[in-house]
Amino acid sequence: MTQLIPPLTPDMHKGECGRVAAIGGCEEYTGAPYFVASASLRLGTDIAYVICEKDAGPVIKSYTPDLIVNPYLRSTDNQKDRSLSEIQQKIDSLLSKLHAVSVGSGLGNDENIRASVKLAIEAARKRQLPLVLDADALAIVGQYPQIISGYTNAVLTPNPPEFSRLCKSLDVSLDQCPLDEAAKSVARKLGGLTLLIKGKKDIITNGSRVFICDETSGLRRCGGQGDILSGAALTFLAWGEKYKQGAWKSTASEKIEPEMVPMHAAYAACMLTKHASYLAYEECGRATMSTSVLDQIDIAFDNKFEEILKAVKPSK
Repeated sequence: MTQLIPPLTPDMHKGECGRVAAIGGCEEYTGAPYFVASASLRLGTDIAYVICEKDAGPVIKSYTPDLIVNPYLRSTDNQKDRSLSEIQQKIDSLLSKLHAVSVGSGLGNDENIRASVKLAIEAARKRQLPLVLDADALAIVGQYPQIISGYTNAVLTPNPPEFSRLCKSLDVSLDQCPLDEAAKSVARKLGGLTLLIKGKKDIITNGSRVFICDETSGLRRCGGQGDILSGAALTFLAWGEKYKQGAWKSTASEKIEPEMVPMHAAYAACMLTKHASYLAYEECGRATMSTSVLDQIDIAFDNKFEEILKAVKPSK
């Protein structure tokens, strides 16, 4: 998976290490898309957008000037000032600039927001953009599995309750087989996309191959860590697109096949998020919050990829 990491050179331009977006955030949940986009920036993408609901925009803008915040989505309360077709046009225009998109963090249950996001998923798929689907986007998949079925450039990141609901909607029994076999069944029923089930040991599968990430993590389970994981997966998927395009040369003897990029991106995201969680807990103990984990994500990257840092950093 180190092949996916772009080498940093003085000749690079803004955007060459990835332009990404986190679609999510409503009046109640403003931190989730912030964690997604900020984790991606801290790992090394160049530009990160947030596409959120109107009332969430000013709040997310106040967190940091590093994110480009587009309050395009509309809740039922705000739907009169922008139609679904107008929202679709604005999102599609932004998608044309991107290398990968994360959808779902902090969306909430508003039906008008979900209608907009459903259109965004369809538009991203039409453009062949890599997708990370988490949280409330998984409810959309459960209701409309055809929206993502067969799209192998997508990574779904359910926690155990979300996975259980996916199994129920796809008629996959969790009682009759081990968790990894159930995961393979769900991935196959969704046409071979990559499924990442979060837990003590993360299970990653595309229906045929299975990766297990048993990296040690911290003991706190504060909300927001899944969003950081989504941001990490988003980063490696964006880099994967550049890698597939031959944007940089890899010296590895065995290349990553294009269809395996989502699997490697998911594994890298699990490893980094768990290690960042461990570092944060070592420093903060019970006081660990997701902001603590976010502050460790770049250190986790350095620790895990120390051997290749000379290749991704310019010489002094």
